[in-house]
Amino acid sequence: MLQLLQDIALGRVEASTTQVRAAIAAVQYTHTKKGDGGKKEEKEAAAKKVASRFSPAAPPKLVAAGGKKV
Repeated sequence: MLQLLQDIALGRVEASTTQVRAAIAAVQYTHTKKGDGGKKEEKEAAAKKVASRFSPAAPPKLVAAGGKKV
């Protein structure tokens, strides 16, 4: 649908007003705009990426006591 609208805009294809309206309505479901959602998902993905760098370290091993708690 997006390709059809681009072709209409460039004058490559002649389309009726009904066809243009249908293409505009269909494009909204196949291509999302940057402002339509997506911001939260992008922030969450970036936060997870940064958080993976700061994972908690493993506790120290108890080598001196033979691995048993004292």
